[in-house]
Amino acid sequence: MAKMTSLNGKVNGRIGSIVYSTNAGQTIAREYNPNVSNPNTTAQVNQRARLKLASQLAAALAPVIAIPRDGMKTPRNQFISMNMDQIIANSGVAQVSYENLQLTSGNAGLPRITAARDNKNALTLALQSSAEASVSRVVYIIYKKSSENTLQFINSSIVSKAGDDGKFSVTIENMNGELVIFAYGMKDLSASASAKYGNYSVTDGQDIARLVMGRNLSASDYQFTRTRGTTLFSGTSEVITPDENQFMVYITASGNGAVSGEGFTNGRKAVDAGESVTITAAPVAGSSFLGWRYAGESQYFSTTNPLTVQVNNNLDIVGIFNTTTPRQGDED
Repeated sequence: MAKMTSLNGKVNGRIGSIVYSTNAGQTIAREYNPNVSNPNTTAQVNQRARLKLASQLAAALAPVIAIPRDGMKTPRNQFISMNMDQIIANSGVAQVSYENLQLTSGNAGLPRITAARDNKNALTLALQSSAEASVSRVVYIIYKKSSENTLQFINSSIVSKAGDDGKFSVTIENMNGELVIFAYGMKDLSASASAKYGNYSVTDGQDIARLVMGRNLSASDYQFTRTRGTTLFSGTSEVITPDENQFMVYITASGNGAVSGEGFTNGRKAVDAGESVTITAAPVAGSSFLGWRYAGESQYFSTTNPLTVQVNNNLDIVGIFNTTTPRQGDED
């Protein structure tokens, strides 16, 4: 940068390693730094990955998001804001705990979901306990998980009759594969609410979302509960939603070995906040255990085996194995 001196003696520009500028009539000097800050720091890369996944989730779940517009805030943007804390990213790879995503903005609780699938892939959904006294109907929503961060909407239904046990159950045929299941309750707030609801001939979660986002159903008509969610893995016959004070721990193996832990089913376990879990790595013959990584990261955070970790957020832990047979004398 060339030296620039004004007629009144004020200096703007660079002289050697010093940059001069004028602000409010004052001349300010600072050291010249030719290196622009790196826009791709680890934190920035991870934040962009989180925002990208949040946007993808908002698009995939848009048909069933029952969050009313709030002034200039669209349901989509409110969904992203509400659920960003559920998305974690390591080394630019974002992951989400589907169990904790919120499709509603309600604060009232809803009992946990029990999802049971028989050998003909008929899926029965029900609440774990009676909710007849607190909600008028329950909306169940089912997505198929085709990859870790890809959801495909396949079914939703409204159960308006609680049944003798008060659990608002429903059975849906041909529900195979890995399923992400959501449920939320609706409570009528006035005697006219049911009539208004009935006039719309609403049959599923897509209809509910359309009416809520279009402001055809107002806050004076219904009260929503919080959303409950769970994942039913391929080959699994039954699962219960984690409780609200729990986090999910996922364990998988990479290479020739296996990982296990007490209480884990299909590599997953719901753990109370602050509690600890112990997991064990078991290499097969001819392999060796290298260490533990968080999913998406390239560095080991521990080589201890068995490993005990305290759970204060959702964890996705990978045990890494190789296939190298130690040469005689190398064991030490």
